[in-house]
Amino acid sequence: MDVRWIWVRHGETEDNRSHRYLGHYDAPLNERGKEQALAVADQLKNESITYIYTSDLLRCKETAHIIAQPQGMTVVETAALRELNFGRWDRKTYEEIMQANKSLAEKWYNNPYDVTPPEGESLAKLGDRVGRWLSDLEKRMLPTETAVLVTHGGPIRWFLAARISGNPDAFWSVRGPGTGDILITEKYGQTWRSSSS
Repeated sequence: MDVRWIWVRHGETEDNRSHRYLGHYDAPLNERGKEQALAVADQLKNESITYIYTSDLLRCKETAHIIAQPQGMTVVETAALRELNFGRWDRKTYEEIMQANKSLAEKWYNNPYDVTPPEGESLAKLGDRVGRWLSDLEKRMLPTETAVLVTHGGPIRWFLAARISGNPDAFWSVRGPGTGDILITEKYGQTWRSSSS
């Protein structure tokens, strides 16, 4: 094994609970989200973790610090692991987005890599920032090390589609993680493998 990353999607927020798109808006965890983060910390307590990296948005930072506390570890924040910027669609439901701009929304769902939410970013842009940061992390890590990456549904889904399945267009069809979910990914040579925990 050459690389080992444990991906964690942040715990639940009230926007997640009400099925709203949540991008760069800085929402805190709700009580269920804090419980999910505590459950993740318990699941990972016997892991030999070298680094804990997190998106710099509050819901991820709160999750990461709960995970880090029993390990006595420092959390490193990075904007590279942020969720997709949904722009004016942030905190809107699917129904609200379709009502406001059905034509653009349909184009975005059909081609999220090239089409951008109003004042937001494309999936290609997300993939570029996440991919460059991950490539740098991979170069810095030793095969004996493990990194925990606390982030959002979008970056994890992008990684599953682009790196695990090898098909970026599978973004909508790969099974995305729920809040508080753990995904373990390991690289052997040029091949990535994943397993849920």
